[in-house]
Amino acid sequence: MIALVFYLIKASEVTGISPTSSSVVRHKCHSPIDWSVTQVEDLTVEQMVQYVEWTNSTSCRLTHDVGGHAHPDGVDGQKAICMDPLVRPEMYKECLVYSFGISNDWTFDEAIEQMGCRVFSFDPSMNMGDHDHRPKIHFYNLGLGDRDERWNKDPNMNWTMKSLESIYYNLLKHEGRYIDYLKMDIEHSEWIVLPQIISSGMMDLVRQLSVEVHLPEQGGLDEFRNRIKIIKSLEDYGMVRFDSKYNPWSLEWNVAVDWEGFNAYEVAWYNSKLVRAKPMTDPNSTLVPTKIIKKKKIHNTLNVNRSKYRMKN
Repeated sequence: MIALVFYLIKASEVTGISPTSSSVVRHKCHSPIDWSVTQVEDLTVEQMVQYVEWTNSTSCRLTHDVGGHAHPDGVDGQKAICMDPLVRPEMYKECLVYSFGISNDWTFDEAIEQMGCRVFSFDPSMNMGDHDHRPKIHFYNLGLGDRDERWNKDPNMNWTMKSLESIYYNLLKHEGRYIDYLKMDIEHSEWIVLPQIISSGMMDLVRQLSVEVHLPEQGGLDEFRNRIKIIKSLEDYGMVRFDSKYNPWSLEWNVAVDWEGFNAYEVAWYNSKLVRAKPMTDPNSTLVPTKIIKKKKIHNTLNVNRSKYRMKN
């Protein structure tokens, strides 16, 4: 203790700064924000960005990134999947995946098909008709919206849009099944679609959700808060976040709120209402559980001789 005091005194003599001066305090300690009770209206822009960046990674013990392209500055297009046994896709029942927003990047769809899933892919912007991209990847030339409609206001955007409810019940006729993984990369339309999925009850059928969320490139605090409220409504509903990564190519300057930062994030959740009571196992499996083989205790000869010596004496 004396040595420490002496060191601080000598340091103050050299630098001219008192060891008790506030100028040497580089970081302030802030108590963590409890996002579950925090009111969005009370948050600053920096705090809202902090909320989006909050990974909550301890909620999933095993997370895999699937798909994407590696670049010198990072990876683009990857999606996080929680593989914990109680929430992972049902591999033994040919897990069901909906993938909205392809943009000619099939890496996620192909990778998750290799995991045993059947994938239904959607994108109206590729000028490509309905077809089977691979035996278990089925492509549809339509987009995800909050209702069934035709977008034809722009000559370059004559698209068919359908709600998740309409696609699930009417187009694909998947009634009675869970969507093991719902991927949305739909370029700002997530803010229209997500509230409708919750209000329609379709979120009750989604086991895991991945969304590329976009913060406003323009607009003031109200626009920021409206988008953060939608994210928070997901988590208030019961979606548990387990991953968040910023897109390294999304750095923007928002003049309205005098803020510069990344405005696109890949965020992933699992549905707490669909957590299984026990891990999925294959009911048709003929595999016999591996027996635990106990290792024989190896005695050190020297120690054995010592123990015999102690017993003799």
